[in-house]
Amino acid sequence: MFRKNDVVQFTEKHKWCGSLGIIREIKACGDDKRYMVGVPIPEKGTAFIYVMESECVIELIGTAHLSLKDGDDE
Repeated sequence: MFRKNDVVQFTEKHKWCGSLGIIREIKACGDDKRYMVGVPIPEKGTAFIYVMESECVIELIGTAHLSLKDGDDE
């Protein structure tokens, strides 16, 4: 459903509701997918939040044209 570098927003079902993040990694987890979403936090770096596709807690906003290189956290 989602791809790497997609910009997503957390829905009301998640404690990070309203926050925007970028999908940094996707892994298969049985029949489901696990997404690692990087949420930038000003002057503190990036919070990495893991969500399962089946939880339906993120919505697609668009695609990031500029994003962090793999291994970077700021």
